[in-house]
Amino acid sequence: MPVVLDGRETTSKVMEELTAEVAELVEKGTTPGLALVLTGEDKYSARYVKLKKKRAESIGMYCEFHHLEQTTDEELVALVEKLNEDPNIHGIMVQLPLAKGLDELKAVDAIDPEKDVDGLSPNTLGKVLMGENCYTPAGVEAIMELFKRYDLDVEGKHWLVAGETNFLSKPLAAYLMNKKARVTQAGPKCPHIPELAKSADVISTEMFKKHAITADMVKDGVIIIDNGNNYEGKKVFGDVDPAVLEKASVYTPVPGGTGPMLIAMLLRNTLKAASK
Repeated sequence: MPVVLDGRETTSKVMEELTAEVAELVEKGTTPGLALVLTGEDKYSARYVKLKKKRAESIGMYCEFHHLEQTTDEELVALVEKLNEDPNIHGIMVQLPLAKGLDELKAVDAIDPEKDVDGLSPNTLGKVLMGENCYTPAGVEAIMELFKRYDLDVEGKHWLVAGETNFLSKPLAAYLMNKKARVTQAGPKCPHIPELAKSADVISTEMFKKHAITADMVKDGVIIIDNGNNYEGKKVFGDVDPAVLEKASVYTPVPGGTGPMLIAMLLRNTLKAASK
């Protein structure tokens, strides 16, 4: 039977640890502060950001929620710059995607690298590529934390990173290159993914397509990191066909894999920022 990387159970453990660490820091006179910035009127994004606020406050953090339903690039950047200067705020997260018409690069580039706890800015991506210390994106942190908790080695494996977003697949590929892993990165529409997957020891997917990776594409013993969130009604499906799991040695379920850990990793980075 393959090993299931249980994101819900791991998240529960991480949150317990964070609660104790936040309390210890508060006793020393510092309350970790997180600012969450949301643009537009998407109800699902609003629900998700409110959940982040609730989780932050549940472990004793101070959390602000700034919802700009209608705004301009200038107003958004001004808010981020104001938060950069606020001593009570140690971490800033701008929810992506932004509302239609706003410039994503301008917004994330405005975040002070010392407060970029979601690892979104070009400065952070550059540091990840160069192997320097920084707050890596929550999705990368989630994968690495699961590997750590389940005693899996990152090094020496051939990773196929099937995806190309700036907040997960690109920084993941860069991170792995500095961890002595062999990395192949391909966009979700790359026609060579079926042949590339056959030689991969680990496949991380971010393909935005239900069951895009099938059993005939992978080798026995493969490790599957499924970051897919493909909704059909109220049901969510991964990028990996369930038949693949019969050949896998390790896999993340959807739902219940990396997804539940994203908020916990954001909060842990905020704690690290406050601890400085």
